[in-house]
Amino acid sequence: MEENSKLKAIIQFITYSLVGSSNVIIDLIVLNILWTVTGLTVGRINFLFKLISFCIYSTSGYLLNKKFTFKTESKSSSYFGYVSLLGILSFLDAVIIANLTRHNIFHIHRFFWANISAFLAAMLTGILGFIINKFVIFNKED
Repeated sequence: MEENSKLKAIIQFITYSLVGSSNVIIDLIVLNILWTVTGLTVGRINFLFKLISFCIYSTSGYLLNKKFTFKTESKSSSYFGYVSLLGILSFLDAVIIANLTRHNIFHIHRFFWANISAFLAAMLTGILGFIINKFVIFNKED
């Protein structure tokens, strides 16, 4: 791999991380609003809450990654691919959150533990998302 390609990949990862961080912030805000309003933080309800959150942050994440991270031209298939991948990753997030919130081994306050669970899930799926987006969804010839 050329030095220029390595630098480009590092810059893409940093930019992707920044966009992902904004998505995580939106996700956490929405989840915390839903947890607070309903009083529900544990278990399967998080599947519904993640779906609601997903609907809110997915389009902005796509547009930011398309324009700033991967700098690709308009392709309708990339939107479908991105949203499909994000949907799968969001479902995986919900599975991780649902399982972690059931097993609060440190006996931390439930809202704090729910946030830690959401953050850990986002970190794990974020790395996987970058790899798939870079090499599959937004793959273009340089």
